[in-house]
Amino acid sequence: MTMFSTFVAFVGAVLLITEAVNKIFKIENSTTKLIISWVMSIGLAALGFGLQLGFFADCGDITQWQGWVKTALIGLGCGLCANKMYDREEIWRLLEWIFSIFKSSKKLKS
Repeated sequence: MTMFSTFVAFVGAVLLITEAVNKIFKIENSTTKLIISWVMSIGLAALGFGLQLGFFADCGDITQWQGWVKTALIGLGCGLCANKMYDREEIWRLLEWIFSIFKSSKKLKS
């Protein structure tokens, strides 16, 4: 539950920052707004993982490629939510399913 609420807070932060950028640069084009939203969500996820902040620290070590893949997927999920393309619950279920693949492959290697 904690990770879900952190994800929702992350989506809210991306929406807030994206809106601020859109207002500062007076962006009116809807396609440009979508692109900015996607870039912000993936960029902020990468920043969070690089700094090992919050639930991004649970994605692994920054030297592991799997952690970067998880972070990119969280960023994409956030972009989907921020652009109102999918409901947050569906995105979270998809991310949990993808993360379970990483967990099962880890167990196989042990």
